[in-house]
Amino acid sequence: MRDPLRELGHDHADINRRVLELAALIRSQDGELARPLRELREQLFLHFAREEEGLFPFVRETVPERAEHVQLMETAHDTICGAVARMVHLATAGGDRAAIAQLFQRFESAYGDHATAEAALLAGLEQRLDAAQRARLADLVAGL
Repeated sequence: MRDPLRELGHDHADINRRVLELAALIRSQDGELARPLRELREQLFLHFAREEEGLFPFVRETVPERAEHVQLMETAHDTICGAVARMVHLATAGGDRAAIAQLFQRFESAYGDHATAEAALLAGLEQRLDAAQRARLADLVAGL
């Protein structure tokens, strides 16, 4: 059986790798940014959709005491997606790299905080969910 908690954690491992690669590229002051930013945006949007359409409703129903934690994570999604969307726009339009680098710093901070919050949520669920609940969650996120 697929484990949705591990899959969501794996998503973040790949996203983390891309964020680190992008940070190095931005710091190098050399290289094209639009393509890697678009790829990161798409990966984040997909991952966040899986969370917002599958994981978060499941958590609110199954572990209602974590609803406030989920709300904070949703707000972080908006901040992170906004920063990535602006960076993609700037990079595609040939915008100033310094402006992109400044946005990236804000993105990186928000993303780091979010990744920590998500890891804590997933670890708590790992301890709490039984096999039937994991199977239900797997069904919820499978089509997303």
